[in-house]
Amino acid sequence: MLKISREMILLKKIGVYILISVLILGLAGCSRPVETADIRENPDEAIIQITDDDGKLIEMEKPAERIISLYSAHTENLFSLGLEDQIIGVGKSDNYPEQVKEKKVFDYKSDPENVIVEKPDLVLVRPFISKSVPDFIEALEGAGITVVSLYPNKFEDFDEYIMKLAMLTGKTEKAQEMLKSFHEEIQQIHDMTKDIQPKIRVFFESTEKECRTVTKDSMVAKAIEFAGGVNIAADAQPVSETSSIASYGLEKVVEKGKEIDVYVAQKGVMNAKSSPEAISARPGFSAIKAVKEGRIYVIDEKLVSSPTFRFRQGVEELAKMFYPGVFESEQ
Repeated sequence: MLKISREMILLKKIGVYILISVLILGLAGCSRPVETADIRENPDEAIIQITDDDGKLIEMEKPAERIISLYSAHTENLFSLGLEDQIIGVGKSDNYPEQVKEKKVFDYKSDPENVIVEKPDLVLVRPFISKSVPDFIEALEGAGITVVSLYPNKFEDFDEYIMKLAMLTGKTEKAQEMLKSFHEEIQQIHDMTKDIQPKIRVFFESTEKECRTVTKDSMVAKAIEFAGGVNIAADAQPVSETSSIASYGLEKVVEKGKEIDVYVAQKGVMNAKSSPEAISARPGFSAIKAVKEGRIYVIDEKLVSSPTFRFRQGVEELAKMFYPGVFESEQ
């Protein structure tokens, strides 16, 4: 009897051990699963990797927390993504949104030490800057600062550009949501005009000099398309291999004058003196259909030429210029 009792006690002990083990495993199963992002074989391995538009591989161990943006579109998009607190400096030409006026201003043509002393973990530029002031960029990188050069030349590159900004700053989820709404809103505008016939034929002036226009795959050209217009200068050739500005010329504009239903000029740094009155007064322009009918418009270049979420606003403004009756009926 004693032997049996001992065996029973032993079995009971084993049973208790098994029960405890099951409970421990069960509790472990209820805890948050370890995600792949939490595991790195090498603790120093970068968790953010992108290739910028200068072809450089950018690696960061965590999202940027101290950002200096030296291009207005980057600055505007960072604010749109909710990164106001992380922005410690902006470029001297940045003026949107209003809060940008509260930020310290930097100039890439000045002493790089002005930037270095602020200890940013990310400085955003565009290829034009990196090519114009290579010594400035080298000085920042020599001080251990991550410098990223981004610029989408075409509308089709906009999403990738925004997602790169988001990856660098830890805002990928918000960026995806904003891009979804952005494209849906543009599609809604396009749907209102896509079936209208005949289509409004448009000449878009990027600069008064040589009556320059835009390339057929530029942000502006896509805005005209989304707004339901036809770019009458789709055959224009870029002034350089990477430029979205295209040569056209006064003679060619006048030559196509009878076909131009609407003449739109952007106003901003590149075309500061643009106005309907000034355009109408140009030699030979009185023969242009749009001039005769008073359909000359000016639009803020930031709304159509700059790669920001306000592009959607620019598309809507163009659509109202092209088909005012359609949008009046919607109000």
